[in-house]
Amino acid sequence: MKFESFLIAGLTVFGLATCTSASNAETETEQPNIIVILADDLGWGDVGINGASMIKTPHIDRIGNEGVRLTSFYAGANVCTPSRAALLTGRYPIRSGMQHVIMPHSQDGLPQSEITVPELLKDAGYATGMVGKWHLGHADEYWPTAHGFEEFFGVAYSNDMQPFDLYEEKTVTESPADQTALTDRYAAAASDFIRENAEAPFFLYYAETFPHIPLFTPARANGQSEAGHYGDVVEHLDHGVGVILETLDELDLADNTLILVTSDNGPWFEGDAGPYRDRKGGTHEGGYRVPFLARWPAAIPAGTVSDEMTMAIDLLPTFAAMAGAAVPTDRVIDGKDIRDVMQSGAESPHDTLFFFNGNNVAAVRDKQFRLVLSTYYKSFEVPFEQFGGKLLFDLVRDPSERFSYVREHPEVVARLQSEVDAMRIEIADQVKEPINPFPPTDPNILIGPQLDEE
Repeated sequence: MKFESFLIAGLTVFGLATCTSASNAETETEQPNIIVILADDLGWGDVGINGASMIKTPHIDRIGNEGVRLTSFYAGANVCTPSRAALLTGRYPIRSGMQHVIMPHSQDGLPQSEITVPELLKDAGYATGMVGKWHLGHADEYWPTAHGFEEFFGVAYSNDMQPFDLYEEKTVTESPADQTALTDRYAAAASDFIRENAEAPFFLYYAETFPHIPLFTPARANGQSEAGHYGDVVEHLDHGVGVILETLDELDLADNTLILVTSDNGPWFEGDAGPYRDRKGGTHEGGYRVPFLARWPAAIPAGTVSDEMTMAIDLLPTFAAMAGAAVPTDRVIDGKDIRDVMQSGAESPHDTLFFFNGNNVAAVRDKQFRLVLSTYYKSFEVPFEQFGGKLLFDLVRDPSERFSYVREHPEVVARLQSEVDAMRIEIADQVKEPINPFPPTDPNILIGPQLDEE
């Protein structure tokens, strides 16, 4: 697929200008359908194409083999809510006030003032639908249908939170949700959405509940994997991906559909972060670096692999460029258009990427080095800066972050630290305290979704 003529065509139709560069191109194409499949706590090394030996993911692998694999792709945060906010807004999560995890007794959510991927694409003529886990607020003003999704079938937050009900739009369809059937229901709902919107461009956000714990699978999926129950869950998730691929093939939509699979953060108590240090909630690579497989036959050559650094914040500007939509100019958009990275392995448009842990910039990286400013020891967050022990990792020489090179590269430390200092000034007024994760004792505090059914 060639992009320049596509963008010109998009501008003619919508009268909108993109803020991203176009690839050299001569052929025209229609707006692509876009499907984002976001797993919950799936590790970089949990998919076959990334080297999983005990878990089989043939459908996810197919997407990578028939498209592109980005091996240095990062979630927008190391835990659920912030990561999802980053993906949908193209901004570091602290900018939207979503730097902490939403709890069932939380009273806030993604502000109405934020502009989301579905809102941009809806304005560009797309049908928009969401299936699965939301986790960005559960009052009317924060619900998926208040943020650009025309259809919603799924759950309010993580499956270890209560009450855990299944919703269609704002109506509870099952209480509590049968978690053994969730993946099958999600896949069926996704397939239905694709069928209903096969004649027009569509955006589908499929946010899986699993492999977040507790783990559930239908009886037929038990005992299939060498990796125990966790492996069964991932393999059944892969089966759901297969349902979507089969639907695209059946409807002859595959060629001009971008479908991608990624995760909201690294693996939690089980799973494989690959060669990368740390897990979900941590500040090293394994907490943020996640699988990324994408296929768009009309645009992305099969078998493309890139190790250029990219992040979930890049999806909003990338999708906007594909659809001929305008990236907002009235706010900071941290993401960049990564079409060229996906298509040809071009150099990353980022000079640096920041890694947030709640309010704090925990790390920053450039093309070669990653400066880590805090980590965890037992239950204590260790602020390296206060103890004079910053860590500088060379991701080319040592991608597993085993040995620091602060002594060898003081100029790199100084340069990256200056970037962090500037970012801290920029987001200083966005700092806020996280909510107590434990259920409140005050009976007047509302727990769970508070929705007015339409």
